[in-house]
Amino acid sequence: MQFDPGQLLMLLQWMDSAFPTGSFAHSGGLETYAQAGVVQTADDLAHLIAVKLENATSTDLIIIHTAMSAYQANDRPKIRHLDNLCSASKPARETRESSEKIGKRMLSSVLNLVDDEILLFYQNTISEGNCAGHHAVTHGLACMALGIEPHAAMLAFGYGLAANQIAASLKLLRIGQTQAQSVLSEAGEVIAAAVEAALARTLDDFGGFTPGLDIRAMQHEYLFRRLFIS
Repeated sequence: MQFDPGQLLMLLQWMDSAFPTGSFAHSGGLETYAQAGVVQTADDLAHLIAVKLENATSTDLIIIHTAMSAYQANDRPKIRHLDNLCSASKPARETRESSEKIGKRMLSSVLNLVDDEILLFYQNTISEGNCAGHHAVTHGLACMALGIEPHAAMLAFGYGLAANQIAASLKLLRIGQTQAQSVLSEAGEVIAAAVEAALARTLDDFGGFTPGLDIRAMQHEYLFRRLFIS
């Protein structure tokens, strides 16, 4: 695909913390790790982000590039199948609901900016109760609607994952903005490697195994004090 500055600017808008997806309200289990004393330093945070990105190489990142292919082929049953796979890969209720809330808000916001038949189909299917509206599916479909190539779309998703953890860490950990930005900068290589790994995988490789992440996410709703929804 030919480079289009307008497309890049739109993608940057979607990834901005001001874009109304509600992702700022979710810590992705980081709050549980912080209260348990497991994640306390910048190095701990960097390790957690790396683990989450590694998990994404066989789950959400595969969903994104497969959803983009399904969009191109106008394969609507496959889009519903990908949504179901997302639900199955997120056993922790808060993690699953977080993905659904962010995905549906992103879809609604993108449709205010882009008129697209496939995105409208996905939104209608969600309204009918036949899809949950997961973030990775929405991201893949929305990026393809804009004509963004898969590599850039997946890099943006990986960056969003890391940036969300960084933003949450400033409220939960004793680290400053300079340290936090250093972690985010160093995460660039991990994000790039995760995307390359995911691009080489298909749905035959789909499925993660991160019981630690799932358990911490499940424990979150029982914390005595909470700043975040998840």
